Amino acid sequence: MIPINQLLNRFKNLTNTDKVKKQLILEIINTYKIPLQIHQIQIIKTTIFLKTQPIIKTEILLKKTEILNEIKKISSFSNISDIQ
Repeated sequence: MIPINQLLNRFKNLTNTDKVKKQLILEIINTYKIPLQIHQIQIIKTTIFLKTQPIIKTEILLKKTEILNEIKKISSFSNISDIQ
């Protein structure tokens, strides 16, 4: 019988894909000099939801098409269609 720690060793290097996706989105938004943090981003189906102050959200929505175009260039985000 194989010890459990040997079985679990193969899962040590797996990354949290949701966290990686949020980090990529955050990096794109930060290139526009918009202050945002990773915990303020939520991805549900094909929409990115931002939980931030209204003035920051308005600034992002003004550049929405540019940001969406940058996000869609990443293959794993090709289905993203909206930012709210």
